[in-house]
Amino acid sequence: MLSKKLWQILIMCLIGFASFSQTRKITGVVTSDGGETLQGVTVKEKGKQIIVQSDVNGKFSILVTDKATTILVFSSVGYIEKAIQIKTLNTFNVQLTSTTKDLDDIVVIGYGTSRKKDLTGSVSKVDIGDLQKAPVRSFEEALGGRVAGVQVTSADGQPGSSTAIVIRGNNSITQDNSPLYVIDGFPLENPNNNSVNPSDIESIEVLKDASATAIYGARGANGVILITTKKGKAGKTVFNFSSSYGLQKIINKIEVLSPYEFVRYQLELDSVNTKAQYLTGGKTVESYKDVPGIDWQEQVFKEAPMRSNAFSISGGNSSSKFFLSLSALNQDGIVRYSGYDRYQGRFRFDQTINSKLKFGLNFNYSSLKSFGTIPSSLTNSSSQSSNLMFSVWG
Repeated sequence: MLSKKLWQILIMCLIGFASFSQTRKITGVVTSDGGETLQGVTVKEKGKQIIVQSDVNGKFSILVTDKATTILVFSSVGYIEKAIQIKTLNTFNVQLTSTTKDLDDIVVIGYGTSRKKDLTGSVSKVDIGDLQKAPVRSFEEALGGRVAGVQVTSADGQPGSSTAIVIRGNNSITQDNSPLYVIDGFPLENPNNNSVNPSDIESIEVLKDASATAIYGARGANGVILITTKKGKAGKTVFNFSSSYGLQKIINKIEVLSPYEFVRYQLELDSVNTKAQYLTGGKTVESYKDVPGIDWQEQVFKEAPMRSNAFSISGGNSSSKFFLSLSALNQDGIVRYSGYDRYQGRFRFDQTINSKLKFGLNFNYSSLKSFGTIPSSLTNSSSQSSNLMFSVWG
């Protein structure tokens, strides 16, 4: 019996020794692509739970499975994750590549340009590629949810209605909180942004803090939105065409009472007038159980299409550049017999006469037409009950 236990202990020791002999210690140093040592880099064996971090000098030490196929994974915030197969190496150095390439982006800040990393104010640069993928009427609608600190709201759902943009909250209780728009260098207050075709925009920057007032004065107190439109570039003539089609509809409708439920409710609310209005000629509350009801939401709302087409041509050489665009947008409203049509054309020509003289022409034509009932308007200014939506739900 004793010998059997000794054999068991001996086997367990051998197993433990074998397991221990299958690990290998790997050491090294982690640096950035700029040559600086990195502290706090996470180092782990792929598929295992053991994790270590590099010290203040970028050094790391970890026990891994003693196999040539073992892979070490290095990761850190702001750097691209890197996986390395250790093979027969016991010591090696690792270089991680930074992901903060956008610090070198050029940002328009008013009278000139600056690199993002050199800015002292708060400036947000909108990703135009993502913005133009959104099937929206104007760039204002596309800004919603894309820029931190910028709130985009609409007063109503009327096609073509203005959109309110507030940067970092309201600065005034009684006055307008709209930002200042600067389109191709021209400051504009409360412009009709429907006249700018979103596909013609080259870049959008948002100046969000008080430093904007140093450039634009008191008009920039609510923030500044800088818009630069596209222009021709030297090279081959480029043709672009884009088209989109979508459907708009009410996602959730409000549940309304049936005729029986409505009369019963009115009877409890005002029995005298309800009897005089609904319970005449021998009618009772039960008489309304078989009366068909009308859901006015079904009568007023509909599934509405939205169509957009845009065409542009651009090109030129080192001295002459041109850009021409045409677009058409037709948006039906979800409220019947309402909608919005926009037809827009833009031509830009830039000519370099000599090193000291340049000539430029920027022409924009827009035909905007909004029609139909405005949901937020009142047919009788003295009563809120004359509002369209009040009538539909009430």
